[in-house]
Amino acid sequence: MNSGVAYITIQQFCSFHQCETIVIEEFLDHGIFEVQQQKEIILIPETQVPRIERALRLRNQLGVNSAGIDIILRLIDRIELDRRGAVEDWEDYE
Repeated sequence: MNSGVAYITIQQFCSFHQCETIVIEEFLDHGIFEVQQQKEIILIPETQVPRIERALRLRNQLGVNSAGIDIILRLIDRIELDRRGAVEDWEDYE
């Protein structure tokens, strides 16, 4: 585990967001977010919480399935990386 990073369990996340653990486990099975495992306990790094919340909104508000959520989040990641790259490239011209 990374020192300096806070973790929560899937059960804590689900309790706070009032969702079933099976939904989050399905996201995990599709590789939508990363976790750390300590013996039998799966821990979610705090840095992954916004990603899981976004996935949950896509599922609950738009009815997107886990495979679709995975694709959407990967595209968003790619756009954000490209955007940061474009900003870095622009700074070369200043």
